[in-house]
Amino acid sequence: MSINQNLSECELKNEIEKLNQLNQLILDSVAEGIYGIDLHANVIFWNKAAEQLTGFQITDFEKQNLHDLIHHTNQQGEHVPLIDCPVYHALNSGESIFVEDDIFWRKDGTSFPVEYTVNPMTEKGKFIGTVITFRDISEKKKTEQMLAEWEKLSLVGQMSAGIAHEIRNPITSLKGFVQLIRESKQLREDYFDIMDSEFNRIETIIKELLMFSKPKDVNFTQHDLKELITQVVMLMEPQAILKNIRIDTEWNSNEAIISCLEHQIKQAFLNLIKNAMEAMVNGGNITVKVDTNEKDVLIQVIDNGPGIPKEKLEKIGEPFFTTKEGGTGLGMMVTKNIIKNNHQGALEVESEVGKGTTFHIRLPLGMDC
Repeated sequence: MSINQNLSECELKNEIEKLNQLNQLILDSVAEGIYGIDLHANVIFWNKAAEQLTGFQITDFEKQNLHDLIHHTNQQGEHVPLIDCPVYHALNSGESIFVEDDIFWRKDGTSFPVEYTVNPMTEKGKFIGTVITFRDISEKKKTEQMLAEWEKLSLVGQMSAGIAHEIRNPITSLKGFVQLIRESKQLREDYFDIMDSEFNRIETIIKELLMFSKPKDVNFTQHDLKELITQVVMLMEPQAILKNIRIDTEWNSNEAIISCLEHQIKQAFLNLIKNAMEAMVNGGNITVKVDTNEKDVLIQVIDNGPGIPKEKLEKIGEPFFTTKEGGTGLGMMVTKNIIKNNHQGALEVESEVGKGTTFHIRLPLGMDC
């Protein structure tokens, strides 16, 4: 071998070493943790941020699997087998994925919330592994929690103002009649009828507010949602007949078993059907449809009433907003709370003026609360 050839090989090795050092410098200058694994799940690079975030050095993965060190347990404290790991699936499929909310584990045994992306790593068009970029989202979660608390405080403020307004009106009326009776010394029957009506309004507001909170130390029990809705429909049918309203039910599955607070679920659907009936002053039809998929039971409460204008539709469920004369607006708020907060479901509404309104409800099947 000639001297020139030796020099060329040395220069090539030096260039490769310089490139490797440059690549590592670039990786180490990035704030996010970045690491790469080959098709055998061996860690082939691991940047400074990954080391700082987890406490592990790349040499720690020479004898132990990376998954077993940083991703062995999920947020619920359950062991995560390697075959259930998103990174493992991406490594096998060669696909890109984004995981929004997960946890990684540090060397000291503590965990931290992360979001990460997994992208395929190729060389000359051939898939050779994956690159994972992750970042600690602790501060992001704190900010989200803070914003949620501010929203709750804002809601409490709105509710407090609304409660004060709604109760002050009947109390003012009652106070006026008491003064009138005292001054005139007359006990007229129509006075007592009006006063009784005002007391009933205050009582209604208080009952609906009590429904808003989730009871503590209660047992969720298994029920077929179709049976609960059937009971609600039977309860509402006499009023519906008087108003020339027909209530139909459509079941697209044999059963829809959910774990729930029976009286609350009944109250939620009672409110929805009652609202639909009150909207249809000239009679009409209400249809309750129930269907299931692998995880959820899907319910639609459909009416062919006058519909709700778009500007009002966006306010449905807000404290003390109502489309009904004499309504408190709490019934819809209670319904939303029962479905979303107490039963981890979802509630959406769509409406078109002149055609009617549809409420879409989703509840998890067999949920343990």
